[in-house]
Order: sequence, then C-alpha cells, then structure tokens
Amino acid sequence: MLRQWLLCAFLGLSVLSLTACQQEAPKVENQVTMPTNPADTEAWKKYVAAVVKTYVPPGQNARFFVTFAEANQDADKTARLVENTRNFLLRGVAEGTLLPFASPDSALMAEIIEKAFAEPQADKLKGSKVLFIGKPEEQERVRAAVTAWGAEFVFHEAK
Repeated sequence: MLRQWLLCAFLGLSVLSLTACQQEAPKVENQVTMPTNPADTEAWKKYVAAVVKTYVPPGQNARFFVTFAEANQDADKTARLVENTRNFLLRGVAEGTLLPFASPDSALMAEIIEKAFAEPQADKLKGSKVLFIGKPEEQERVRAAVTAWGAEFVFHEAK
C-alpha cells in the first residue's frame, strides 16, 4: 500500500514538474518589410532597427555599431562615413559586437564597406558579427572585405 502511494505521489509530482518546464511557443514576429521609397530615411531606419532586432537572441543584450547611408547622399558625407567606420574598426571591437550595415542604395553601402575594410587586420574583429542588409548582388564582395578582418559575416536580403 505504501509503495502504491509513493508511486502515485512520484508520478503526480513528475507530471507537475514537466508541466512547469514546458515553455510557451515563441511568438512569430510580423515579417519586416523593406520601405519602397529610398528617400524615406526614417522608414528605412525603422526597417533596419527591426531587422537588427531579429539577429539578437531573446533575453540577450548586444552591442551595436550601426552604419547607415542615406540614398543619394553626397560624396563628402560618404567619405566621412568611410573614415568614421575605418577609425572605429582600427580601435578594435569588443567580442560579441554586432556591426549592421544598411542603406536603400545597396551598392553604395557595399562600396563603403569595401573602402572602410580595405586594410584588413586579421582577427581584429574576432568574435563579432557584421550584418549586411542589402542586395544579393553585393553579398560576395562584402563578405570578402569583412571576413579578412576575422568577423563572422551575416547577410540579410533587403526585401
């Protein structure tokens, strides 16, 4: 009798503990849609922020250095963006940092990345990720520039 009672108690507690361990299924986020107007900088920044959030594990803080180029920006602004990015890279990046790069003009952003990453220092970005949000046509040239620095390359097709 005591054995049956202990067995029932054990099974009951097991069921309760298994029920407590079950986690709620992750909620499916609304798919992030790329803005159709390249000149709408605010919409693009919101889009980039939403995409970047999808690459941060839930419940984890992340360090970011976001580089965003506006559509049709002038050559001086592009040169400053290249220089600022290059200086940031040369100072070194903490492990676990996410470096998103995005622009309505994917080819311009690929060019900025190639120039900023032009003088690779192997393992300077080890443990960090470079997220390129752009067109597939630029993916491989950006990958080549980034991986020479030791960063993990992540591509997200802007669509």
